[in-house]
Amino acid sequence: MSVEQYEIVVVGAGPAGLSAGIFVARQRAKCMLITKDLGGQLNLIPKLENYPGTIMSSGPLLAKTLENQYLTFGGEMTYDTVQKVEEIEGTTDLRIKTVRAEYLTKALVLAPGKVPNNLGVENEVQYQNKGVHYCTKCDAPFYQGRVTATVGVGGYLLESGILLSRMASKVYLIYRGGQLGGDKEMIESLKRKNNVELVPNSSVTSVKGSNALQQIQIKDSTGSSKTLDVDGLFIEMGSKINLDFVKHLIKINTKGEIEVTDGGKTTHPAIFAAGDATNIPYKQIVAACGDGAAAGLSAFNYVEKLKGKPGIRSDWKKTIGDTVFHY
Repeated sequence: MSVEQYEIVVVGAGPAGLSAGIFVARQRAKCMLITKDLGGQLNLIPKLENYPGTIMSSGPLLAKTLENQYLTFGGEMTYDTVQKVEEIEGTTDLRIKTVRAEYLTKALVLAPGKVPNNLGVENEVQYQNKGVHYCTKCDAPFYQGRVTATVGVGGYLLESGILLSRMASKVYLIYRGGQLGGDKEMIESLKRKNNVELVPNSSVTSVKGSNALQQIQIKDSTGSSKTLDVDGLFIEMGSKINLDFVKHLIKINTKGEIEVTDGGKTTHPAIFAAGDATNIPYKQIVAACGDGAAAGLSAFNYVEKLKGKPGIRSDWKKTIGDTVFHY
């Protein structure tokens, strides 16, 4: 099997990975983007309202637009799964092993994102974005004056309940235990809200509807069931981040996130990271894009310095005569 050499490899084609790729490819660096799918969590967003400069759009459309930009600048892309990243002794190269190939690279940008944990009930996927949602911060505004339910764990559930209570006419807060866990002030705030009904010792067992979600069935600890009429169900069971392929080379915090500093730097000099898989505080598309661009430029500067070149301070440049100006 031939092993192709790249200056920079990007893992993940969500907003962070695609943005990193755009800023790398625009510098005419040889770049390969490896991903399982296009868009990542963007595919959970049927209507995109809070991305600056974009009004009538969706997550998948933004992903396709970013992909087109990346490919226009000469970047390469493959659909594959990374299995292992290894240092090559005596060199500054990294070896990227995937299911189907191997790549050598001078620098690596990690943007694998995270995947929300499913509830695991029948028909859940059928109603995804048709009443079933996994990001309350993203989708609560679509439920102004409507009836909603949220099910989850710990702080995820509390935050979901508070956000929904500001917009929905009714919020059912469903949880398995007898008591809510997490921040005491948030719990007291929820208990004071007239439009929030606590549903303890309960779990969601099914979701139903025609074209969109209309009902959920819940079962309590005694085994008795009841049906709730709802327009939306928000599932906040946390998320998983797969970093098994690279965890031996970088620092990962107790939440399973990649520790990064300015410019997306990790504890490994040749590895950079951005997006939801990192410890950035705001898991939003615009933040992922900005941090992805920064991580891409940091990776490019690292590779340039390996060549004895100064790198760049920003991405904008203009050629006048024989001189290239960076701003």
